Amino acid sequence: MGRFIAPDTRRDLVETPANKKAREEYENFVSNIVEKVEATDPERFYGGKDAEEVPPKRDPENDAAARRAEAKTRKRIEELANTKDKGASMQNNNWITRFRQQDMFQRVDEKTEKLLREPDARIRRYEYFCYENHEDGRRQYCASKYDWWKFYLYKLENGKRHYYELLREDTPCHLYFDLEYSKKANPDIDGEKLVDRLVELLEEELRATNEIDASAFDPKKHVVELDSSNERKFSRHLVIQLPARAGDLGNQVFLNNSHCAHFVRKLWARIEARRKEDSLCDAMFVHKEPGDDRVDSFIDLGVYSRNRVFRLYLSSKRTAPGEKEKPRLLPTGRFWSNPDVPSKETPDEETFKRSRATARKAMEAIKAYSMIQFEGVNHKSVLRGKTFQGYRTGSFSNSKGVGGNSIGPCPRTASFVCEDFNGWSCCEGAAIRSWTAFPEYGVLVLNLFGNRFCENVERAHKSNNVMFVVDFREEAYYQRCHDPDCRGTRGPWHKLREDLVEESYELLKLLPPSFDDVADDELAGIAL
Repeated sequence: MGRFIAPDTRRDLVETPANKKAREEYENFVSNIVEKVEATDPERFYGGKDAEEVPPKRDPENDAAARRAEAKTRKRIEELANTKDKGASMQNNNWITRFRQQDMFQRVDEKTEKLLREPDARIRRYEYFCYENHEDGRRQYCASKYDWWKFYLYKLENGKRHYYELLREDTPCHLYFDLEYSKKANPDIDGEKLVDRLVELLEEELRATNEIDASAFDPKKHVVELDSSNERKFSRHLVIQLPARAGDLGNQVFLNNSHCAHFVRKLWARIEARRKEDSLCDAMFVHKEPGDDRVDSFIDLGVYSRNRVFRLYLSSKRTAPGEKEKPRLLPTGRFWSNPDVPSKETPDEETFKRSRATARKAMEAIKAYSMIQFEGVNHKSVLRGKTFQGYRTGSFSNSKGVGGNSIGPCPRTASFVCEDFNGWSCCEGAAIRSWTAFPEYGVLVLNLFGNRFCENVERAHKSNNVMFVVDFREEAYYQRCHDPDCRGTRGPWHKLREDLVEESYELLKLLPPSFDDVADDELAGIAL
């Protein structure tokens, strides 16, 4: 896939002396840590089962020095994490931090590709996660090769953990669910009974699926339930790490979360088919708002998109200043639980590992794991051929006409779509977040933010944004939506201005030249 960023939206990063000093200090620290980690058994290093067998020698003076160094390190990491200067983000072979997801992925791919060219290279895959700044809510996307960052996670105050794992497209994952409903809109529902019934139906579906061996499946061993409910909302996460097939070393994992989504939709079809005969199945069709007759799925079917973030154990959603602190994601202990942990609020390494949707070990040794996959399932677009993408950088100017939205290969078209959308939706604030171009089809997809009005429900969505598909062949555009309620629907055609159609030629300029575009004398020169 090619990548295009309009020249007027590209911003070069400049490293200041202060940033350089901070980066050098951090790199020296990480280098020392990595040497120790590579020479240490992971279980012993992180306090595993073997840690108590050989008690380490303790030196009070060294312990005090270690605590001071630890406090200084945490402060330095937090300073770097909170900085607004991208150039000061943490830079190291084992730790990459960016403010934009795609920038992080690009840097990871560059480093991995470089390592692959080295003889006898030992490659350890990066894990991805997302950090939300406690002060201003700004997100940073991080990639790490080592588990030592979890130590920092557990040392944070309870109200300041806002971490999410990031399930990168085309990486293995475990089966996971996000279950929720409004308590006010569904006062007669017992959430735990719904979860218990869901697990029963899940076991049936696992045993009925040829691609999965569920002979050894036991909810008490393989299901982890986490809760972050409050007085207004019932909210649970389920993570299921399926046991290995007979004769295999590693667990069964899904090839990626698109295959996980396919299985979940099969399960939901089973629930829907039993709705009339099973009152608990019928109760899984919950009301979204009080007084609203429409029903929604108890299972959030929108958490299986590409590059999805999924909240981590012990983390909470960020609370705005002056608001009540939001509940943390804690284990219920109703299925699997660690008997050695005295309290559900006590940080536990084993619970952390079992509650991860990312199949961390399978990323390292894919051949040792059974990959669950279904024929014809993928995340790819139905439009084949070369694609190009771009993203907004810098600030947005909400000026009329060709202003803050004049980005991408067709800036006048992008600006027109936002302005036209604001007009017929009777809302304001539409802005381009990113774009994807399919030059061979004359199609440009614009992902928006700022105006969430949806033609399908005739109102604005609370959290999910909308997109527009511009088809220059039809000289028109239409709306599609990221909300699960609107999955598979599309809006009516909206006409483009006649003078904008000529911008479709700008899409073709993204394509590399073919031999048909090269003069005969140039071809002769190439042949020589």
